[in-house]
Amino acid sequence: MKKIFVLSAAVLVALLQGCQQEPTGNVATEIQEKPDPELSFSGVPKDTLESGKSFTFTVGSLSDGKITVAVDKPTAAILKPNADTTAYKITAFSAKTQKVTITATQVSTVHYANAKKTASFIIHGYGAVDLPGPDDAITGTEVTYTEATGVVYGPERGLYTGFEISSDADVPTAADISAKRIQGYNLLLLEFNLNQFVSGGGISADYLTVVQKAFDAVRAGGCKAIVRFAYIFAYNEATDWPSVVTDPEVDKVLDHVEQLQPVLTKNEDVIFVVQAGFVGAWGEWYYSTHFKQPGSKESYESRKQLTDALLKAVPASRQIELRTPEFKFKLGYEKSLADTLTADTAHDGSTKSRLGGHNDCFLADAEDRGTFPADSSRTFWKAESRYTIMGGETCGLSDYGLCENTIKDLEDYHWTYLNDGYHEGVIARWKTDGCYNTIKERLGYRLVLKDVHYDAITVGQQCKVTIRFYNKGFSAPQNPREAWLVWEDPNGDVEKYPLGFDPCTWHSGYNAAVGAFIPTSEKGTLYLELSDPLLSDKPEYSIPLANTDVFDPATGYNKLFEIK
Repeated sequence: MKKIFVLSAAVLVALLQGCQQEPTGNVATEIQEKPDPELSFSGVPKDTLESGKSFTFTVGSLSDGKITVAVDKPTAAILKPNADTTAYKITAFSAKTQKVTITATQVSTVHYANAKKTASFIIHGYGAVDLPGPDDAITGTEVTYTEATGVVYGPERGLYTGFEISSDADVPTAADISAKRIQGYNLLLLEFNLNQFVSGGGISADYLTVVQKAFDAVRAGGCKAIVRFAYIFAYNEATDWPSVVTDPEVDKVLDHVEQLQPVLTKNEDVIFVVQAGFVGAWGEWYYSTHFKQPGSKESYESRKQLTDALLKAVPASRQIELRTPEFKFKLGYEKSLADTLTADTAHDGSTKSRLGGHNDCFLADAEDRGTFPADSSRTFWKAESRYTIMGGETCGLSDYGLCENTIKDLEDYHWTYLNDGYHEGVIARWKTDGCYNTIKERLGYRLVLKDVHYDAITVGQQCKVTIRFYNKGFSAPQNPREAWLVWEDPNGDVEKYPLGFDPCTWHSGYNAAVGAFIPTSEKGTLYLELSDPLLSDKPEYSIPLANTDVFDPATGYNKLFEIK
C-alpha cells in the first residue's frame, strides 16, 4: 500500500505541473529567495552636478513590490516624484561640494525578496558665502520693510500659562487650547501630577491615556507644551517638610520615566521642552524625600540617574531643563567653565547640548533663591543659555525685579519663555512700570527684516537672494527649524529651495543669509518659510517675521517680494 501511495502522489504532482501555464514575459514562476536582480537606476549623473541644476532619473524593476526612494542629504538634494511613479527629479542646492547617495528600497513579494539599491553623485557647491554687514552696499534689486508694532505671536516663545493634570477631568480640550492661543499663549505648561503613584506600582494605563489626551489637545489647538512631571504640587515648605512624602523611591521613579517614553516619543512634535521634574516639591529638585537634599554624593548620583533616564526617554530633538546651573556640573555633564557650549558644539545632539535650564525664582534676590550660589554659575548660564532653552518664573518681589534690571537679565540669560501667572506682584509691577509689553515682545526671537536684495529674474536660471535682518528678541529659535525660499508662480504652483542657514544660529542682533532659487516663471512671488520640520503642514507652527504685510497665517509664508 505504501508504494502505491507514493506512486499516486508522484503522478498527481506530474499532472498538476502539466496543467500550469508557461511563464510569460518577465513574471517569475516560483517564490525566490533572492531580490530582484534588475532593480536599478537610470539617469543619475556620473559627472559632477552644479548647484542649482536638476536631473530626472528612473527606477527600473521586474518586481511589482512597492519602491521607496530617499536621499541622505534632503536639503542639498531636493527629491520630488514625477507623475510617472518610477521617475524622480532632483534639484541640487548646496554651498559646499558634497556626495549625495540615493537609496531605492523595495519590499518583498511572492516572487522576490526585499531589495535595496544605491547610486551616488557629487554636487559642486557654489562656495562659501561672504555675509554682508548691515551697512554694506549690495548689488541687485533692493526691497525694504517696516517693522511691526507690538507683540508678534509665534511658536515656541513668549509668556505661558498652564494646566495641572491629575486625572481625565483636568485634561484641557482642543477648544480650551485654542482659546489660550487666541489670548496670545503659544506655549502651555503641562504639569502632570503623579501623586497617586507615589506608593504602589507603575503609572496606570488610564493615566497614560490622560497624558496622551493632553498632548492631542495641544496639537489640535495649535500650541506647544512645556512638560513637567511631579508627585506633589500643593506644598507648604514651612509645615510639610519633611513629614510629607514628595517623591517615590529612586528605582520607582526611573520605572515611571521608562513607562512614559512611548508617549513622549509619540508627541515629539508638540513638545517644546521637558523640565527635569519628578524630584521634590513641584518637581523643582528640592524638598526631596528619596533623592535627598542637594549637596551629598548620593543626591547627585540619584539625580544623574534620573537625568540619564530622561535623556533616553525624551526624543533626541528636544532639550531637558535642569533647575540650576550647578546641576550640570555636579552631575558630570560639564567639567569646567572652559567646557561650555560653543557655536561648534551647540545643537549637535550631544548630551550637554540637550541640557538647558529653568529658573523658577527669577529676580527674587541676589542669588534667585539659590539658583546662583556663586558668580561662576551666573557666568556659566549666561554662556550656555545662548545655545539652550532658558525659561521659568518669578517667585517674589524684590528690587532686583525692577524693569531695568529685569530687561538686562532677560537679555543676559537669553530667555525664551516666562510664566504670565506668577508671581502676581512682580508681573503687576512690570505692568505699572511699563516694561511688561517689552517683555512680551522680546521673549525668545523677534526677527525683523531690514532689506532683501535679489539678482535679475531669468526663468530656469539660479537667482541669488541676500536677506538682512535683526533679531530683537532675547534668544535665537532653539528647536530644529527649516528655512525655505518658496517661489510661487501666477498659477499658484510653488517650488521650495533650502536657504542653507540654520535659524538656531540667528542670535540677538544683526543677522544675514544668502540663498538662491530657480524661478519657474517671469512673474511670481518669493517667500521665506521658517517651518517646523515635524509640523510642516501646519502653518500655525511657522515663524512669522516681525514686519508689516509680510506674514500670511494661511500658508505660514513670509513675503519677500513679488514680480508683477
